[in-house]
Amino acid sequence: MTEQTDTRLGTIIAITISVLTLFSGLLGWQMGNIRGSAADEYSSAQRAELDRQKVISTNTLASYENHRAFLAYKNYFDQYRLIAQQLEEAKTATLVDANLVAQLTSQRDEMQLLYLSSLKLFPNQFIDRDGTYNLQEQLGQLIASDARKYDLDPESHKKQAQRYNLRAENMQIALILLAVSLFIFAVISTVQDLKPRVMLGMVALGYLSAFAGVVNGIINWS
Repeated sequence: MTEQTDTRLGTIIAITISVLTLFSGLLGWQMGNIRGSAADEYSSAQRAELDRQKVISTNTLASYENHRAFLAYKNYFDQYRLIAQQLEEAKTATLVDANLVAQLTSQRDEMQLLYLSSLKLFPNQFIDRDGTYNLQEQLGQLIASDARKYDLDPESHKKQAQRYNLRAENMQIALILLAVSLFIFAVISTVQDLKPRVMLGMVALGYLSAFAGVVNGIINWS
């Protein structure tokens, strides 16, 4: 190679080293940001998991309390119906026992008051047509309602964190390629007696590594 060609090549390589060094620094800075975003997503996943467990346990407890209130209501109501039936039989008997009628009337009124009071202790819209309490439907509605208030989806945060980590790993590969390229250019700039073919081969390899590193870095930047 002529001296003029060597000078031009040296200038180009020097500029290339400066650009690649600057880009590597920016790439490392962005990779740190992405690692931080991944950490934030993992933290959000932990919070969502804690909120999910809290919502499930709290609403399960509330649902079972309502179910117990329904069972108490059903017991009072069954007793009311039984006493009301006994009262009707006592009233229509051949020989009406006034004391028995008064006693049954008092018991019926007491059971009526109890079952009407207990009816207010649980949401009666979950009573099915067959007279059973749909515990699972209430629990599902309570959790769905809380899902609109809280973040209960830890898996979405974990997946996003994994995507961030993948980008950071790819950017790390890009930094390795850039480091290889900078090393090659440093050798070319330092060693003066390289054969022309060797130098051209190293220049080609250096720019190939640089190109691969820059492209990989840009793709995974955002």
